[in-house]
Amino acid sequence: MKNILLACFLIVGLNACKTVQPYTLPEGQSLIDKQRKVAILPFLVTFSEDYKQITREGKTPWAEQQRVAGIDLQRSAYQYLAKRANKKRYEIVVQDFLTTNRTLEQSGIPFSQLMVMEKSRVADLLGVDAVIFGTSEVEYNLRGGFMGNNGINTSISLYDAEASQKIWGMSDKEFIRGRFDSPQELAKRTVSDLVNALPYKSLPKKNG
Repeated sequence: MKNILLACFLIVGLNACKTVQPYTLPEGQSLIDKQRKVAILPFLVTFSEDYKQITREGKTPWAEQQRVAGIDLQRSAYQYLAKRANKKRYEIVVQDFLTTNRTLEQSGIPFSQLMVMEKSRVADLLGVDAVIFGTSEVEYNLRGGFMGNNGINTSISLYDAEASQKIWGMSDKEFIRGRFDSPQELAKRTVSDLVNALPYKSLPKKNG
């Protein structure tokens, strides 16, 4: 615990603090090493009530804004992971997020149901070895001033179809440090950091 807290304090200057959650199974890494096809689900995005108070809802209800934001982060996570998998020569194929969403729609699974479904079951439905599911919350407390501890708290979890449960997770928070720090950009920054931390391995280099 002391080491985790120390690490957080050391990176305050970077406006972020990551928390690594231990594998939920002893064989977590060996399961990850066997995965060959991965899908990324829409994120669950929530806005704090204080944030809603200072932001006009407009013509689009909050629930729809959060749903759209979740798909936007899903797209960003897919782009980050697909690019990294290609660059690092990961032993996985990342399913296109449009294919994922189309399959879910054709299966009659609305966004609200997807958020509460057993994610390993979703992996089976999608025909992939694992799914990545993320949550992102806009935390804004008017009593703490504009900046303070206000920011975006994002987590991603890796669910394995074979194990039928979550096997890895990590969270990251980006703090608001200026009036031009938009929630969208801060959230995408956390997603990029978390995707880069996924414990996938590169293909072995060929000799000669």
